Amino acid sequence: MSVKIQFAETPRVPTELPVYAALPPLWTEDQVARLAERFELKGDVADTGLWYVCRSEALMLEVYQASHSMRIERRDLDGEGRGASQDPPDRERALAMAERVMSMFGGEYAKPRVHSVTELEVQRSMRGQTEIERQVVGLQVNYRYEMDGLNLVGPGAKAQITVGSDGDMMQAYRFARAAERIESRPTVAPEDALRRFAASEMFTQLDGRAKVAITSTELGLLSVPPTEVQSVLVPVYVIKGEISTEQLPRYAFVRYVAATDLGDADIKRRRWEQVRPALLAA
Repeated sequence: MSVKIQFAETPRVPTELPVYAALPPLWTEDQVARLAERFELKGDVADTGLWYVCRSEALMLEVYQASHSMRIERRDLDGEGRGASQDPPDRERALAMAERVMSMFGGEYAKPRVHSVTELEVQRSMRGQTEIERQVVGLQVNYRYEMDGLNLVGPGAKAQITVGSDGDMMQAYRFARAAERIESRPTVAPEDALRRFAASEMFTQLDGRAKVAITSTELGLLSVPPTEVQSVLVPVYVIKGEISTEQLPRYAFVRYVAATDLGDADIKRRRWEQVRPALLAA
């Protein structure tokens, strides 16, 4: 590898990191039906393979069979915002509704916290007009999770509640996994993790004219997509950076590198799955 990598200051890390076993979900059609009733949704529950689905004329609920994740949306939702109030949703009202929906989802899997509140907007181009009309039709309350002071990272650990200008839920999802702490493992030093990352396939095709800068490195617990089976929330370094080449002046990336080594003997004995998921760069 001829490319040079500029590294940011490495973080201080504990000598050991917690290892959490992800508990397998035990969904049944009756459980999904009871969950649907919390949202005043009554209908037949269908097993579609990756999901259990329950729908009525007003709502549709999807429950992910591989995790403790779910998604619900109003079926009369108009993505163009037609008929919606011209006034933007009230932030405090949206936060209150989001907390209500999160409590209706149920389950204490990790500590949720509001990460951000973003606007859901639509843009319309009207015939005969040169200007594009912009309208905020909802507020999206975004949640992240943490355990033992470590952020849960990856596509399988987040929640979002979208609230319309009328204060009602438009759509929502909660991606999460029940987990229990089973042990602690020695931490891979951040310098060693960065060396592994630098030697990964990501940089093998870059030449000396490319520039790579690591902008931040932090610890987290990796959660894979909610449709996938996972046995362990893998402790990882979340590495953020940028690559610049002649063809691509600026490419921002986020990659995950294992922050502790899980032995093959333990993996085999415990019959763990997804211990080294494809999301791991090294």
